[in-house]
Amino acid sequence: MRHQWLIVAVMAALARPAAADALRLYSYDPNNEETRAAAGPLTFEFRQGLFHITMISVRATEAKATAYLKPAAERDLGPDGLRPLIGDAPQRDLYQVQPDQEGSALIAAFCPGARRAWMAFGKPRLGRDLRVFVLGPTPQGATVHVCRTFDFGFHGAWQLPPTNKVPPPIASESPFPRY
Repeated sequence: MRHQWLIVAVMAALARPAAADALRLYSYDPNNEETRAAAGPLTFEFRQGLFHITMISVRATEAKATAYLKPAAERDLGPDGLRPLIGDAPQRDLYQVQPDQEGSALIAAFCPGARRAWMAFGKPRLGRDLRVFVLGPTPQGATVHVCRTFDFGFHGAWQLPPTNKVPPPIASESPFPRY
């Protein structure tokens, strides 16, 4: 009888990761002048599971602008992926900035002249700084290069309502600001 309860407990624990996904919002302040001038303070929305983190959006903390992110494969950057661009940096999670809504404004602000952009992240951690590489095509469009490297200092985590849902972004009158 005890063994049956143990088996049920183990099965319940293994079934929890899907239910353990939580929506998180972490805000960051610029750690250097380049980050302050190009990005300003940002808030990153992501879903955190037991074994994964998936970025969802980038929000301008001081403006009403949100750009959505979509997971991307390294091969989207070219045959060698991230290595020739950022070396052995730990920021290996790659996302393409979606150009709809304010995404095109983010691309223009973070990678001038580009119509497409990607962001390479490390794992966001409570209380830890975050480095983000913004990647985009060269002006000729043949290859991808590093447009900017942003360094952010952790500012805080947003407390979400019990429903664990973030309200939809408010329509913006002005897209991502250029500081």
